[in-house]
Amino acid sequence: MIRVIEPALAGWMRADVEVRCDGWAGKLKWSLMSGELARFAGEIRQLRRQLHGTATLEPLEPNIRLTFIGDGKGHVAVQGIAQNNFASGTELRFDLTIDQTYLEEIADSLSQADPA
Repeated sequence: MIRVIEPALAGWMRADVEVRCDGWAGKLKWSLMSGELARFAGEIRQLRRQLHGTATLEPLEPNIRLTFIGDGKGHVAVQGIAQNNFASGTELRFDLTIDQTYLEEIADSLSQADPA
């Protein structure tokens, strides 16, 4: 879950990020540029239409990185890395599979958080 909590400096936003996967959970604060989530939402919508291809979130401040990979049959592999403090080197890596029916809701949520 990514929740934008406030605009920061011009062109930047602050967000709380919570990652839960297979019994593991982590929270972090993240600064992101306006438009980064909206761009990712657009890639997810394209993946939803085509069912194959990749949607990638690789923000300037890479505390959270996500890749969605469609297999053309409606299955979507999600690969992610969440990192709170770059100096510590500690990160949470996760891989899971979702059905393509979740993609529209995910894209809508991202667009709502970052209407850019």
